[in-house]
Amino acid sequence: MPLDWSIGVGDKEDSTSVEVVPLTSIADRGFQTFLFNPLNGFKAEFMDVKVLNFYNDIKWYFPKVKNNQLISTPITVGKEPLCAFFVKDISRQCETIEYGLLL
Repeated sequence: MPLDWSIGVGDKEDSTSVEVVPLTSIADRGFQTFLFNPLNGFKAEFMDVKVLNFYNDIKWYFPKVKNNQLISTPITVGKEPLCAFFVKDISRQCETIEYGLLL
């Protein structure tokens, strides 16, 4: 993902809300990303975030999205993949997502 994007992170112990954190501030800080299958999932999961590499010279292509809209990106392979959620631009009023209201 481009470095100017943000990712939805949370905690298994307090799994009622997800915070949106910039990708530039997650390296080696123990964050857990919020994972969910939006098509047929019924349970949210959380996994540790691990930064493998930074690609600064890559041009990224994404669908056009409005402010505060999430992009669901599959991170596992299979019929029912788990998806991580990313956002390009987010306002200060929307830094926490109450995903329990969405389920």
